[in-house]
Amino acid sequence: MNEITILVVDDSEAIRILVNAFLRDGGYRVIEAVNGREGLEICYKESIDLVLLDIAMPEMDGFSLCAKLQGDTRLQSIPILMLSARQDVESKMRAFELGAVDYLVKPISRDELLARVNTHLTISRLTVSLQTANAELIAQQQELLQGLHAAADLQKHLLPKRVPDCKKLRFASYFNPCQEVGGDIYNIQRIGSEHLAIYILDVSGHGFPAAMMTALATQALSGSAAITKRQDVDGKVESVMSPGDVIRELNKEFPIARFNRYMTIVYLLFNTQDDTFRYCCAGHPPIVHMSSDGKSTFLDVGGPPAGMDGVWDEGEGRLESGDRLFLYTDGLTEYGGATGELYGAKRFLSSMVDGRGLPLKEATQNIIGELKAFGKQIDGDDDMTLLAVEKK
Repeated sequence: MNEITILVVDDSEAIRILVNAFLRDGGYRVIEAVNGREGLEICYKESIDLVLLDIAMPEMDGFSLCAKLQGDTRLQSIPILMLSARQDVESKMRAFELGAVDYLVKPISRDELLARVNTHLTISRLTVSLQTANAELIAQQQELLQGLHAAADLQKHLLPKRVPDCKKLRFASYFNPCQEVGGDIYNIQRIGSEHLAIYILDVSGHGFPAAMMTALATQALSGSAAITKRQDVDGKVESVMSPGDVIRELNKEFPIARFNRYMTIVYLLFNTQDDTFRYCCAGHPPIVHMSSDGKSTFLDVGGPPAGMDGVWDEGEGRLESGDRLFLYTDGLTEYGGATGELYGAKRFLSSMVDGRGLPLKEATQNIIGELKAFGKQIDGDDDMTLLAVEKK
């Protein structure tokens, strides 16, 4: 352990000798100075742990030295204890205003001096330790934020950059992760020559771990992956995997026992030849199927989230001209307003109906606009994703 060095600044030789003896009894190394100017020079040359400082001295008094030490970023962490015969309130107040941590009145006993010195050295060590820990925490936080920003960029690259060529459908979307990066994702991809796979998923939790699992799931669901289609021995596509089979394969690939997370997902397979579709809703908010006359149906056939094991059924339907499908995550219906009240499925459905006469993109913007107005533009606690599909 490094020896603790205390600087005693006093123009009285008798006081210096007495204080020096007290401090050496306490096991401290002592350096002496006869005035403030000499004391300042020593502080620049030596590693000083604490200063005992008289007020009335020639050349530079204690108040001036205290001010200079506190004004120098290299020295301002050194605790300063004023040691003076002055007992007036004004002197004490000025000492504390200039940055002194304590004020001792001469004459002082050995035990009181050592107790005060020990207390302020302990406080100083704890303060330095806390500052070091805080600096390390800030550095770690910056590193984490950089990682989150990088992951957010990666996640944005996972979103579809262009919609597969499909003359029958148009699309609109909204994507807003709550912590730079989150567990939501959606995609639209062609599977074979006759089908479009449309899905939206939400990995439990937020932040970097959820985003990484989302990236893995997106890769597993890519149009070239075996999980979305069956191939023959020559590598040619034999058939497209049904939505229920896709969910069952996801369940095998991402068990909760391995990842400590699960995913809710709606996977829909649209037949571009006859406008029919099959879907499976695995623990996810149901698809809203809105017909051209404004009638809404909730498509909720499926089973539990992928990763939690269970049985998954399939639903089916057909898109007529002007029909719309809304796929979304629960960050929208569970969005909290300024009062803490949730937006809810009823308001969400009403906002879809309100935009029925608008073009799809404007209708989607209107849905988000009404939601944000309800919450007075406050950021949500969960990722929010919306994908709208319309039969031309």
